[in-house]
Amino acid sequence: MNDFLVIPTLLAKRPNMQLSFAEIEAQMSHNHVLPELAKTYSAWWTKKEHSFSSAWAAYGYQVDKVDLVNQFVFFQKK
Repeated sequence: MNDFLVIPTLLAKRPNMQLSFAEIEAQMSHNHVLPELAKTYSAWWTKKEHSFSSAWAAYGYQVDKVDLVNQFVFFQKK
């Protein structure tokens, strides 16, 4: 699966969802992982200038909260 579509696919048909970083990475192709900035910098999830956030925004989702300590991200349908 195209790595940019992993999150929108996991979110499909759910208005709100919590995903762990591990759940996201498990669906990424060729043993890809999230960028290190995604695990250490919460603004990575809310920046509108990169391909990952553009992908879930295109499907109507926004990041509601990022928990870097426990490695979870919370999405909400706009």
